[in-house]
Amino acid sequence: MVLAVAIVIATRPSSPGGPAGASAGASAGAGAAGSSPGPMSLADCQAAIAAQLNLPDRLTCGYETTGAWLPDNDPAADPSDPRYAGAALPTNLSTGGRACLTGSKRPVLDTIRPALSASFTAGPGLQRIESTFQVTGVDGPTGHDILIGGDNMPQGLTATLDFKMQGPLTHGESYRWRVRGTPPSVGAKGWSSWCEFTIGETTLDDLGLNPTRKYAITLPTAKWREALAILGPVETYTDGAKSKHAPIEVAATSSATTAPVTLSGYDWNSIVESLAYWASTEHKAAYWAVADLISAALDGPEHPTMGFPRA
Repeated sequence: MVLAVAIVIATRPSSPGGPAGASAGASAGAGAAGSSPGPMSLADCQAAIAAQLNLPDRLTCGYETTGAWLPDNDPAADPSDPRYAGAALPTNLSTGGRACLTGSKRPVLDTIRPALSASFTAGPGLQRIESTFQVTGVDGPTGHDILIGGDNMPQGLTATLDFKMQGPLTHGESYRWRVRGTPPSVGAKGWSSWCEFTIGETTLDDLGLNPTRKYAITLPTAKWREALAILGPVETYTDGAKSKHAPIEVAATSSATTAPVTLSGYDWNSIVESLAYWASTEHKAAYWAVADLISAALDGPEHPTMGFPRA
């Protein structure tokens, strides 16, 4: 199994002014007579979303969704701006437990799956916030650009985006991110300032292998069968290619006591990553043991995590 980064989603407000088109106390449908209703204020929108979380249809608060476009580079919300009066705005941003910094001071992280987090200022009676995170490259677009709702938080004025469920970022790449207090279905503004970070050239949650080099290891056939049971059946794709763990299936069906498997460093990393994902998801110590065995055979960490919690 190969984990994939989330689908890019994006929204734009239905009017050029976004939340500025509505006063802080405006309500839905507060347009002039004979005109289309304008968007809610950000404060009213957040309150409406918090009050109707269980509805099957997501509120848009009067903002129009226009397809897969990243938002314009709006400035960070100014708390003194009247259009944000009473709204919960992002504060206390944290990147993998590190402070929000930019430029030469941006942190270098030792994980390919960082957790991004923020808290929000209190709004009158507001008990919960939904959020949207934007992640892109410091020097331009990357293969990991996303606009996505934050992790589900049943209560509280906090927002998180944990990349252990989004897929690994790239070693040596520098990223920037920001957050706002409305879900992706709402094309409102109210963004935080940008935070930046760099993924280290080597990290604590990968195997330290050369992606293009071939690595051969030999294990008992019974252990390959255990690995295959975790990874699942090998698939054959329309172009004739097979799942990365196809050589493990061959080894698992060998009549010999032991069998070799040769894969590139990139593919071994994906294999151990998948084992770690299922070990963490299923809370199976036996799955971790298989990941540990393969990592050790590759001269990798004794107890790899690949960014997933082992608890």
